[in-house]
Parts: sequence; C-alpha cells; structure tokens
Amino acid sequence: MTLAAFITRSRREQEDWKYTDLEALLASTNKTFNLDTGFRRYDEDGDNRAYLLFLNGVWQSARSRFGSVPSCILMGDLESGYQLTLGEQTCLVAQPIEMVFETDSNAPAEIALKLSIDIGKNGRLTLLENHLPSNTITTIETDITLQSRAKFVHGKILASGTHLALHEVRVASGGYYNNFSLLRGGHPARNEINVTLEGEEAQAALNGIMLLRGSDHADTTTRITHQAPNCASRQVYKTVLDGKARGVFQGKITVAPHAQKSDGYQMSRALLLSDQAEMDARPELEIYADDVKCSHGSAIGALDEDAMFYLRARGLNETQARALLIESFVAETLDNVQVEAWRDIFRREIGEWAQ
Repeated sequence: MTLAAFITRSRREQEDWKYTDLEALLASTNKTFNLDTGFRRYDEDGDNRAYLLFLNGVWQSARSRFGSVPSCILMGDLESGYQLTLGEQTCLVAQPIEMVFETDSNAPAEIALKLSIDIGKNGRLTLLENHLPSNTITTIETDITLQSRAKFVHGKILASGTHLALHEVRVASGGYYNNFSLLRGGHPARNEINVTLEGEEAQAALNGIMLLRGSDHADTTTRITHQAPNCASRQVYKTVLDGKARGVFQGKITVAPHAQKSDGYQMSRALLLSDQAEMDARPELEIYADDVKCSHGSAIGALDEDAMFYLRARGLNETQARALLIESFVAETLDNVQVEAWRDIFRREIGEWAQ
C-alpha cells in the first residue's frame, strides 16, 4: 500500500484517522529531520543469529545470514511483494529471525513494502522487524496467516521516521499470535494491527511501548475480532511523551454473536513528562454475545512527585530519577515480551531514551 493509498484510506475512514491527519502532518513535516541514531542492528550479537537484510526496500540475499533457517524461507521482490512461508518447516523460538530495514543516500523518497507471512499447522516462528532511522517515507502492508495450532512471536522496533504500517492477521483454531512493538519517534508513525480469531481457542496478545518527544506523532491502532467461541485476547500498551509530542492509541475488541466464552482484555496507560504533550486514547468494546468476559481501560498521568522526591533524597539526580520511574512505568509491558534477548534489547533502548 503506497502513501497515496494510505491517504485515500484515511479520507474514507475519517473516524479511525481522527487523531492522525496524514495530509496535514505530511504537509508540515520537513522530509529531512534529525534521526535517532541510538538504534543499531542486533544481528551482530552472535554468530548463530539469522537475519534478512533489506536495503532501500530490496532484499539483500547475499548479505543476509540464515543460520539454521532454510534460505528458501523468503521469496519475491519489492515490486510483487515478499512471501515468507513455513509449511512443514519449523523455526524454533530460541533462534529468532531478524528483518533489518535500512536505507542509504540512494534511497527513493518513498518505499512501499508488501509482506505476506504464512505459517502452516503446528509451525513456530519468531521474527523481529528492526526499522533503522530513515528520511525516506516507508509504507508496509503485512498479511499474516496462522494455520491450526501455529504460533507466531512478532516483534517490531521503529526508529524515528515517517512510517505507516498495516497488519492483517488471521488466526485459525488453537493458533497464537504474539506481537510487541517499540515505537521510538514518528514523523508521523502509525502502526495498525487487525487480528481476526477465526478458529476456536485461538489467541492473540498485543503489547507495545511508544516513546515520543519533541514534535513526534505516533499512532497505535488495534482491532481484535473474536469470530469463534473460546478465544482469548490481551492488549497492554504504554506511552511516554515529552516536549510537544502527540501519542494516539485506538483499540477495539469485537465479539461476534456466536463467539461465546470469549475473553478479551485491553489497557492503555500514558505518562506525560511535559504540559505541552498530548495523548489521545479511544478504547472500545463491541459485543454481540452474552457469555463473555471483556474489559478495557485507559489512564493518563504525570510523574509521581513523591516518588521523585524519594529517589532524589537517596542520591539520584533528576535525570537518573526520572529515567528510573520511566523504566518502572513500562516494566509491566516488557514482562510480556516472551524472548529474553528481546527484553534486553528493548530495555536498553528504553534506558537510552529516558536518559
């Protein structure tokens, strides 16, 4: 989906784009801005890491490292889209695959990516998207299909840049989709995840953190549809805002009439470090079944002055005390990250941002 297609969609679905006016934001955004250089590639952390490198949207097979992962796992090109397929093959959660997206001085003004991921019955895949800082407008459309009892652990790190992402996820009976995203800036950024639990006992867990400062604008929009009985979903999102940053969280849980015994939970919390920062939250439930357990909530607040005083009284300076409180605020979400190596990566990035 190109930038023009996203703008057309935002005009058509005005209510869903109420807080993120693409045309106004892009018109006022200088296409070259100060990039967050704190991000890095994580494939260098060990010789056994498997990673797929994309330069200016084009897969660099010769520069990728597959480890024990079959080289045929990824097919396609930028024009027609990339397909990542796991049929009878299995990628263990213990060895994640990293997709590294980077640009150079030859990058076009806009890169439109399309990715499809298909995991067969009982398949297992752990994948981390690492989007490095870029002055290029990037749009990415990801179509994900999980067959019966398949499990997909899906992580995403986004550095500062203009980034629009749409994920369409379908989960069959007994399947499990786990997503964690760390958005560290946006000019603007929108991370949209639509999950349909199509089969009985399908599950989804969506978690994320947005760290925004200056004139950043980032939007996380999620929709989970329970279409079958005995399905479960969990969502926990935390946002920290400083300067004149604006954060958006829109989360919706829909339960179909025949999806009895559904269990859905959704929570969004935001921490404002500046009087000029803004957070817009819109949690929703749309329930058509009568035997369900669903809840949602949202909270926005500032740093606890008593906690700051306590930490300062014990020798920490203001920056150190604030960083510690920020890390404590997002700790609940980090606990939901299933891959230990990812938790260390996210914790390091959060710590650097908080300083």
